Amino acid sequence: MKENNRAVYLLDGYSLIYRSYFAFINRPLINSKGENTSAVFGFFRSIANLFETFKPEYFAVVLDSRVPTFRHEQYPEYKANREKAPDDLHAQIPVIEKILEAMNLKIVRKDRFEADDIIAYFAGMASSEERPCYIITGDKDLLQLVDDKVRIMKPDKGEYKILGLPEVEEEWGVGPEKIIDYLALTGDQADNVPGVRGIGPKTAVKLLSEFGDLDGVYANLDSQTASVKKKLEESRENAYLSRELVTLKPDCGLELGIESLSASDWKPADGAVLLREYEVTSVADKLSGENGDFAGSAGTESKAGGKKEAAKSPERLYGGDPLFTGISGLAQKHSVFAGKGKYEAVTDTDALEKLARQVRKAGLFAFDCETDSLDSVAAVPIGFSITIEAGSGWYIPLRAADESGEVKDYFADEHVRKVLKPLLEDEGIKVVGQNIKYDYKVLKRWGIQIKGICFDTMTAAWMLDSSLGQFNMDLLAERAIGYQTVHYDDVVPKNEIFDKVALENAVNYAAEDTDITFRLYKCFEPELKERGMMKLYNDIELPLVTVLAEMELRGIIIDAKLLSDFGVVLGEQLETIKNEIYELCGMEFNINSTKQLQEVLFEKRGLKPIKKTKTGYSTNVQVLEILAEQDPVPEKILEHRSLSKLKSTYVDTLPALVNSETGRIHTQFIQTGTATGRLSSKDPNLQNIPVKTDNGRKIREAFIPAEGCRFLSADYSQIELVVLAHLSGDEGLKRAFLEGEDVHKQTAALIFDVFPEFVTPDQRRVAKTINFGVMYGMSAFRLSRELKIPRKTADEFIGAYFARYKRIKEYIEKIADEAGSTGIVHTIMGHERYIHGINSRNATERAGAERIALNTPIQGSAADIVKMAMLALDKELEQRKLKSRLLLQVHDELIFEVPEDEIAEMETLVKSVMESVYKLDIPLRVNVEIGACWGDMH
Repeated sequence: MKENNRAVYLLDGYSLIYRSYFAFINRPLINSKGENTSAVFGFFRSIANLFETFKPEYFAVVLDSRVPTFRHEQYPEYKANREKAPDDLHAQIPVIEKILEAMNLKIVRKDRFEADDIIAYFAGMASSEERPCYIITGDKDLLQLVDDKVRIMKPDKGEYKILGLPEVEEEWGVGPEKIIDYLALTGDQADNVPGVRGIGPKTAVKLLSEFGDLDGVYANLDSQTASVKKKLEESRENAYLSRELVTLKPDCGLELGIESLSASDWKPADGAVLLREYEVTSVADKLSGENGDFAGSAGTESKAGGKKEAAKSPERLYGGDPLFTGISGLAQKHSVFAGKGKYEAVTDTDALEKLARQVRKAGLFAFDCETDSLDSVAAVPIGFSITIEAGSGWYIPLRAADESGEVKDYFADEHVRKVLKPLLEDEGIKVVGQNIKYDYKVLKRWGIQIKGICFDTMTAAWMLDSSLGQFNMDLLAERAIGYQTVHYDDVVPKNEIFDKVALENAVNYAAEDTDITFRLYKCFEPELKERGMMKLYNDIELPLVTVLAEMELRGIIIDAKLLSDFGVVLGEQLETIKNEIYELCGMEFNINSTKQLQEVLFEKRGLKPIKKTKTGYSTNVQVLEILAEQDPVPEKILEHRSLSKLKSTYVDTLPALVNSETGRIHTQFIQTGTATGRLSSKDPNLQNIPVKTDNGRKIREAFIPAEGCRFLSADYSQIELVVLAHLSGDEGLKRAFLEGEDVHKQTAALIFDVFPEFVTPDQRRVAKTINFGVMYGMSAFRLSRELKIPRKTADEFIGAYFARYKRIKEYIEKIADEAGSTGIVHTIMGHERYIHGINSRNATERAGAERIALNTPIQGSAADIVKMAMLALDKELEQRKLKSRLLLQVHDELIFEVPEDEIAEMETLVKSVMESVYKLDIPLRVNVEIGACWGDMH
């Protein structure tokens, strides 16, 4: 057996479960039963990728004790600062365990011991047997286990950062043998391990470098500065307690050998059955191998009967040059400083004024605010950090904790405002930021408007790799620079704000932010230039940052009473539907219980099951829609689910989000939230309010303009179809637009070979479904399901469509070929998107990638045009000194708050600007409507 096949893989279960859940915290994955499946999806996607890549023969998922551990007995406050896991996360843990058991994968846990202790037990055994051991975790406590055989595999968006002996020392400043003493000094905020109050990472590394270990540090107290000596003396008991708490205990009473972790007989297909029940279908398809050749474990041959692949070593796999590196390794490519920085506090007037002179002389600086809240419409500044050169940084505290822990005022707000305002409002002095939209909003409310924004590292990273998904500084620093940042939770006490942080720690954290931002700027700017995207960045994405910031600051008014009244109506409707269901069924039951619903539908009412699952028959949306054709109960269940979600998501929630100072709701527009380029919104998400239903309209009626104003809605007509006609160059589709206002009727006339005036509503419906479906790679199977027609008929319709629109079929094939050869697709304006899986051997994954490759240039180009329109209109409003303001962007629609005396001018202006902002082969068309509320329009 090859050495790699002898390797043991130990997965820190809860670490991956939590990571998977919170990766989708802003956009949770919800199945048709209303269940959150984010953790299930992320966890088993990682399992599938791990087994496909490394084919481990020895594997275990290690979980924490269900009861308090010996550490809790020793120190009751241990992990006491952790919030209770959200209910919808907690509910997924037994599901994950059930699926792992079905897969025949080993789960190991032991009462009174943490997963880390069990991992230490197996890692020690692996080392003694001279076999490689890979620990999959993001937990720094486990770094103490690293040796010449044991490595940490730190998950990172589908890849792993491998930490061996040199990597641990490079990243943390100490080797694995000193991690215990390091944590004894610094503490661990995540686990509520106290450490030595006031000792940060830099000081801890310095002490351990000089004196070896914790005992050596305390044996040489007289060699310390007075300040450090005092901190050490006052926290001696806590330091030794902390060392005891973080020391892993491999002697946990287990009597298992590594052979017990054999994964040679794991059953991915059995797990796939359960995953489908929870509607995690993409992962189920990958695991089942039904649509591809997922190899399973190292001992499994492919479906084609080919030779099994050798297991790959993580170091070898990620040591090469992949097809697309995104932002990875850009610091090395562009020779950007990647070491630890040197940071200073600015605590007196002379130092502050000196720094201001240095900034003015440099002409460009990275800037960041520390505040008391993540809510940018309520946050108050606590301090500011500045960097003018990589590897350095300054922190200007308005207030911070002193050595005794008391909050001390360093500067009056007005004093710092007076110094910063001339710098930040000078367009000639360029400002770089990470998510600078937040800082712009905070400072504008504080009395400063940043005028010289020249770079935002978050939007730049998104442009360089929109598929990355997350663009926070910690992740970008790891990817681009290979740098492990100080995390917020590591320095800020639980439920406290930043001014409670000791000044030394505040400086190390805050100044590092601007230092890393500056370095990212030095990585990303030349990369944008090299890839030919700098003009696009400067002309569209960067100026859009401030346009969105101003929209968010303006907010929008809602009629809370209307929503409250509607909530009562919805409650009554839900009660009525529930009673109707009970009456139809002749019994009462829990409508939200899958098990009880299965009994009612398939036993009591005798309906024919559609889909078998591990625990019975499926009752998901697709199944209920089919059953609704046979029986009224499934239709009522669907109606109840829909209304219940509407009530909880919008009607009950929106009034609570009204800002007490402005009286408005302030959504956040996310520029980096989608890979196609479309804007998204959150807190609240105003883009997902149903458009075509009466209930959705009723919710939109609660959005109203200010007194003396009206709403103006401007909506691009069929913009994605127009873009498809332009990109494909299909003359038939172009004519369909140019010869009639109703493109779907024109398409139906072509497909069914009739004059437009003789097109029936059913024929138009078919044409409309295909027109939109073709942009998403719609198959005949999906068309037959949506239109409820035979598969053969659907095939004929699609055949007739492509017979008339030959260039569209050619365009689809061309995009797939180009994406397959380059891995990248582009929008009209030059946005890039890397298409993962485009050359996958798994047919399902490859087909999904081809659909993304087709849709991205269409949807992304439409998004480009909408953004250009927003920028052009913002400029026009400013130049004409109009009081009308853009409040919302919802996909292809812009909504303005317009004073009554500006309505006529705005109707003409908005239509003219939006229709002329970009020239396509088919003219852009915009529908403009005026209303007393959002619900009055379309």
